[in-house]
Amino acid sequence: MNSSMMGNRLKRIMKREQVSAYEICKDLRIDPGNFSKFIHGKANLSLDKLEMVAGYLGYDLDFVKRDRSRKER
Repeated sequence: MNSSMMGNRLKRIMKREQVSAYEICKDLRIDPGNFSKFIHGKANLSLDKLEMVAGYLGYDLDFVKRDRSRKER
């Protein structure tokens, strides 16, 4: 999943959970500029920060391996 897809997914979750980017950045002490770039697909966040944001929103980060990649189908 690329950063643009992750950013879009995060925006949907934030809307569902009714949490603003401002609240996340303030409470987790994340740089608002970098966070904005991430949710707009222009930058990446470290795994540590992604885990912090996921936990804050009540989500887990899971890595799932498919049997075959989409390319192989």
